Amino acid sequence: MKWQNWLTMGLSFYLSNMAYATDCEALFSFTSRDAASVWLSGSFTDWAPRPMDGAIALTRQGDTWTVRRTMPAGKNLYKFIVNGTEWVADPFAVTREADAFGGFNSVYQCGDDQTVTQPSPQCRDSEAFDWRDTVMYFALVDRFADSDGMKSPVPGASGGSGPKGASAQYEGGDFQGLTQKIPYLTDLGVTSLWLSAPFENRNEAGASVTPALDRNQYSAYHGYWPSPAAIDYSDMNQPNPRPQVESRYGTEADLKSLIQTAHGADSANQKGIRVLFDYVMKHVDINSGLYKAHPEWFSNAGVQSQFEQRLCGPDNLWDDPYWMTRCSFTSYLPSFDFYRTEARRWSVNDAIWWAKEYGIDGLRLDAVKHVPLQWLQELRQRVKETFPDPEGERFYLVGETFDYTNRDKLKNFVDSKSLLDGQFDFPFKKEACQALFTQEGNLQAFANWLQTNDRFYDRGLFNRSLMVNWIGNHDVPRAIHFASRQLRDCTLGSSPENGWSNQQFQQPTDAAPYERLALAFAVIFTNPGIPLVYYGDEIGMAGGGDPDNRRMMVWDDSKLLSHQIKLREQVKKLAQVRARFKNIGRGQRKTTFADRDGWVYTMSGCEAGGKVTVAINKSDAWKTVPLPGDRFTDLMDGQGINERNLSLPPRSFRVLQQREASAAIFN
Repeated sequence: MKWQNWLTMGLSFYLSNMAYATDCEALFSFTSRDAASVWLSGSFTDWAPRPMDGAIALTRQGDTWTVRRTMPAGKNLYKFIVNGTEWVADPFAVTREADAFGGFNSVYQCGDDQTVTQPSPQCRDSEAFDWRDTVMYFALVDRFADSDGMKSPVPGASGGSGPKGASAQYEGGDFQGLTQKIPYLTDLGVTSLWLSAPFENRNEAGASVTPALDRNQYSAYHGYWPSPAAIDYSDMNQPNPRPQVESRYGTEADLKSLIQTAHGADSANQKGIRVLFDYVMKHVDINSGLYKAHPEWFSNAGVQSQFEQRLCGPDNLWDDPYWMTRCSFTSYLPSFDFYRTEARRWSVNDAIWWAKEYGIDGLRLDAVKHVPLQWLQELRQRVKETFPDPEGERFYLVGETFDYTNRDKLKNFVDSKSLLDGQFDFPFKKEACQALFTQEGNLQAFANWLQTNDRFYDRGLFNRSLMVNWIGNHDVPRAIHFASRQLRDCTLGSSPENGWSNQQFQQPTDAAPYERLALAFAVIFTNPGIPLVYYGDEIGMAGGGDPDNRRMMVWDDSKLLSHQIKLREQVKKLAQVRARFKNIGRGQRKTTFADRDGWVYTMSGCEAGGKVTVAINKSDAWKTVPLPGDRFTDLMDGQGINERNLSLPPRSFRVLQQREASAAIFN
């Protein structure tokens, strides 16, 4: 079993090879808050299962377990035994071999007069791709980049002014346009790309979820109204008919070219850009071939019984224990009845086919709380079977559960063995927004809350979550308006009032909102969890709720304020720092100072290159904060800092390398 799929703690050994001796002296080290006992066993102990049989007990000091052992010359296979029962291969060992049970043994080679230098605990395999190090970018295909200036509008859809404000119409973004912008993404430091759902969508305009309040008509430009044919997946290699991409975005060849270009990109981590598809499993278009062929697979659309015809919105069934997984978002999007085996099987087959056919690296699962857990369990099992050895040790499954306050609800879907690897952390967004953007925000309180959040979604020592931290997305007003304090409720979502008020949400012209947004990115980029950038937030794009928050991306720098360009440069450098210093995504945070307006913390646990210390001042005045040392290099501008008390300008941050260095890191 690949325990490294779920390990984020240090789990490794340090060794020194004695060049002129037969045996080698090795120090084995295991770091974890949760382990009650750790033993070492291997070929040199005849794989003894207990200390009384010959396994070697490690000694605990704090969270670290160690033992020094003289190892025999030659090849030594080993594993750790944690809590008496869990046999764990070292995921950071330089070499490994398959064991007899479908997993791996770690290898320690002693002898041959070779000097072996092992990286520090969590950096042992630092050259390999690891999802913990990545920076994610969400591109809404229709609104990101238009390669040919061509549009294919849907009759009756409202708007059509995407560059200026709200629009529910197709605006012309396409796969080729996004492909042309891959160099922009690599320069920004992006290492994973979340694409809006690329599947064939509904071709008719449709009413909103609340037509009594919102009389606009919407196209499916966003990708969330799939319209599949009645595809037969009995032969997974040749489904009939072949699933289709959204023709307004381009062709199948265009989509494959986009993915190939992303995978081959010269990214900040030198591993290309990983690609995730947005997968919409809750419903299909009522005019789709699938619905017409199998109406019995759907729970409550097109039926005569008023009891069965239930919509989520009018009766507020979004969290109803029974109807939450059965109600439809609107009458023309019938909800799958995933309590039916045939419906689940078709949907899981569909998701797996798209993932395998296009060679993607993960799926973002839309509205995951609105489908039964059994659907998710079956998807995870099929993912394991289809992608048994994914690069980065995960085919990343991340879900969306729109809830700012109930962490237990989000956690209910997180289990990397059987459900999701993680979710978009809505409670994190709320807490970060309140702490960094509001005048009454308290950084000390946020630091304390974050300490409770770090491992909240884990399912134990060998089942580690990987959440996504964010400050802006496609379902809420643009982050810049929270940072400007125009919007003061950090849980505010979209509504007709804020989604279609083009004159209300103008681009801020003063520096302060962009500086506060930079603070949020600094926190997101320098903490564990995958940082997300919603397209345009790197330049603080304006926009109210949906659809005003989905304006066309601005590509002409002459139309940007200097504050926007500065913000983008800060995001770029933060992404470079994250790619270089593995202790950010893999290590642990230690707060060394915090009060209402100031926060200093250090990320450590993966010491190659030195610790990273972050200092933040959220106030509107200068502030002096104490540093945990007096020799640093500023990783944002390369300047040396030789002082224990650092004066920070209003609304500013510093990211520091905690070691002596004087050479500039960035040009």
